[in-house]
This record gives sequence, structure tokens and C-alpha cells, in this order.
Amino acid sequence: DVNNLPGPGDSVDVQKQKFAAKGLNTQDLVTLVGGHTIGTTACQFFSNRLRNFTTNGAADPSIDPSFLSQLLTLCPQNTGATNRVAFDNGSQNKFDSSYYANLRNGRGVLQSDQALWNDASTKTFVQRYLGLRGLLGLTFNVEFGKSMVKMSNIGVKTDVDGEIRKICSSFN
Repeated sequence: DVNNLPGPGDSVDVQKQKFAAKGLNTQDLVTLVGGHTIGTTACQFFSNRLRNFTTNGAADPSIDPSFLSQLLTLCPQNTGATNRVAFDNGSQNKFDSSYYANLRNGRGVLQSDQALWNDASTKTFVQRYLGLRGLLGLTFNVEFGKSMVKMSNIGVKTDVDGEIRKICSSFN
């Protein structure tokens, strides 16, 4: 059910509710969304942030102005809805923690991503992935693996509800 997945415009509270409903916590949210370090999205999923975001028609003020210029070029109004933009500007082909530095610098592509830096309940986890002084650091690759294992246990069918196949190519 796609309604249970975080949406590109979801607030942090909504994202946390959706993760909590599956037994995942706030750190899991920040960690798993960090998987955006690889991949792209279509402009249509964040174009609302580029134009007419505020009541006076301005862009989302949390976007770094130089990044906004790049996004406006990549996503021209009326013609660029399906154009693709990397989630992780500058490191889109590496699975690393630079995604979090982008959030700190106002370069989160999706509104739901940038919200992780702008919300106090998730910002600390972002800062921990950045290894900021005074905070106990987190290692993204290690924590991502732990959160993926937790996620892989969601809705697992066991006992008489489950099925173990000895031949996986069989669909009978």
C-alpha cells in the first residue's frame, strides 16, 4: 500500500508516524532515507519547492540559492516535469554520507528530505552522520545495514502463514 510509504512532501511528523507504524524509529527514518544517496527523482516530485512555494510566489526559502538556480535550469517550468535530478548532488554514484552534508547546506531535493535538517527531532541524527563535534558520531554504512535488517523483518509471515520454498522458481 503506497499510502504507507513516505511521500516527497511529507512532514517529519508524518514520516515518523509511517515508520513507527512499521516498528521503525526516528534514527531508522533518517538512516533509511539516507539511501537517497544513490538515485534520481523526477522534477514533478519537488517542483512545488521551486516556484510559488510561499504565499508571495517565492521558492522554498530552505533551498540554497545557488542550488535553486541549478534546479530551475534542470526543471524548466511547463516542460521539465519528467526531467531527472540526482538526490545526492555531487556524489550520486557513491553510497556515502554526503547526502547529509547536502541537507545541512540546503541542497535536499525533496521537501521531505530537507525537513530532516530543519526539524529538531531528526537534525541530531543528520549531525551525527556528519560527525559534528560534541555529538557521538554514527557510521552511515553500518547503521544503514542495521536499519535494513530491521526493515526486512516487517510483515514476515511465519508458522502456518508463511511458506518456505525449496525451489524458488516454482510458482505453484
